[in-house]
Amino acid sequence: MRRSLSSGVPFLPLAVALSARLAAQGGAAPTTLNSGALFLLFPVGAEAVGLGQTAVSLDGHGEAAFWNPAGLATMGTAEFGLHTANLAAGNTNALTAFFPKRGIGVIGGAVYLVDYGDQDVNDSSGLTLARIAPRNVEFLASFATEFTHSFAFGVTYKLVQFRVDCSGDCRNLPAGGGTTHAIDAGAHFTVGANDALKIGVAVRNIGFKLQVNNRDQADPLPARLVVGGIYQVNLRPLAEGDTHHFDVKVAADLDSPWGEVGNPDMRLGLDVGYEQLLRLRGGYAFAREGLRGPSVGVGVHTGSIGVDFARPFLQGSDLVVPNPTFVSFRVDF
Repeated sequence: MRRSLSSGVPFLPLAVALSARLAAQGGAAPTTLNSGALFLLFPVGAEAVGLGQTAVSLDGHGEAAFWNPAGLATMGTAEFGLHTANLAAGNTNALTAFFPKRGIGVIGGAVYLVDYGDQDVNDSSGLTLARIAPRNVEFLASFATEFTHSFAFGVTYKLVQFRVDCSGDCRNLPAGGGTTHAIDAGAHFTVGANDALKIGVAVRNIGFKLQVNNRDQADPLPARLVVGGIYQVNLRPLAEGDTHHFDVKVAADLDSPWGEVGNPDMRLGLDVGYEQLLRLRGGYAFAREGLRGPSVGVGVHTGSIGVDFARPFLQGSDLVVPNPTFVSFRVDF
């Protein structure tokens, strides 16, 4: 996507404006607003988004690395995934690959790109002087394991980068970027008959400030503490003796900035389906930051192929794409 900027006004990196649109749709600008790292709050994965972003207790798929790495521990097969969405006036894409190792756990990684689109920089007469391309990139390396049947732990190392590439007359433009490092860590606990209740807790984006221009303008990462649970109720099978069944899952998360007490964001989700073959999802995010409002989704899994779709219906959004679409494609091997 190509846009234009006038060189006659001070340049604010595009990531500031676009990230602010996503984060501030609920009202006043949040305290975690920053130019280089707010993209870490963008949701990844259609399964989680369809559930209203209640993802701290989800498990079994690679997108868990972006929400709570402990959810990777229950993966039974290797998985390659592609997750894409059209939000923040550009495309977001994530490639994931995770591999279970018997007796060790699950290891793997991901690459996540937020592309804000190319921008032409024009002078007062409309002549194009340069072209800039702001990007956010995140590289993840994850490990998760089950210590007992009822307890799993996971950790993700993140290399976080904001960069602005420039071509043309770039003398007065802030080409370059910054790089920092962060850690996510989380745990899953299962309790109750048939492990019906799963509780998740995760800390996300704990790391160093992202320095884009100079030390005084370094941006703190949007560190979060998330606690939630998901409760599964198995319904009667279709026929006597059939081991397959319908089930209903109810999920809820509480999400707070790290170090803050009280007034957390709440997210609720409902997932109904027949095994993994067909899942219907809905949710609502009562959020001050990120995507706020209702969402719906559907998931289909047959053989080694899984596809998920989700559509949030944003409230008060200033996004160029008011109702973005999330798609996840997975291959087990």
